[in-house]
Amino acid sequence: MIEIPFEDQLLTFKARLDHGLTSALQLLNDRTNFRYTALHRVHLGALQPVCVFDRFGENRAHLQSALLLNDLARLTLARGDFVSSDCSQDSRIDTSGSPIISFCGLVLMPVGGGPACGMLCHFDMDRCEVKPCELAFLRAVSLLLVDYVD
Repeated sequence: MIEIPFEDQLLTFKARLDHGLTSALQLLNDRTNFRYTALHRVHLGALQPVCVFDRFGENRAHLQSALLLNDLARLTLARGDFVSSDCSQDSRIDTSGSPIISFCGLVLMPVGGGPACGMLCHFDMDRCEVKPCELAFLRAVSLLLVDYVD
């Protein structure tokens, strides 16, 4: 496996973003084993899906993602970020009834400050290991995505 420098990865993400949000989320998804990568806006305290990339191309996740992520979103918005390889065994959250097992996400903040405007995340109904560098990369690209949720 070839390691690509962080700065080059950011440039690649910016180039993909020029081809559309779906293309950029696909690149983020390709870095992981997660099935879904999503960008949501926060509107009146609730999540609204902006774009959900499904590795298997089944677009139905777009409509359900905000409902599925409700409890995890609340925790993520309160903490700024949240990562769990197995939410069903994670004492930090009550996920009773939620099919989501693995999650890695962070809050998007407006550049000039203010309340959270969105959430960027990976999620899956199966157990996925989260690479230690993944949250740092999501944090780096999040600044480029704020305009998509404002």
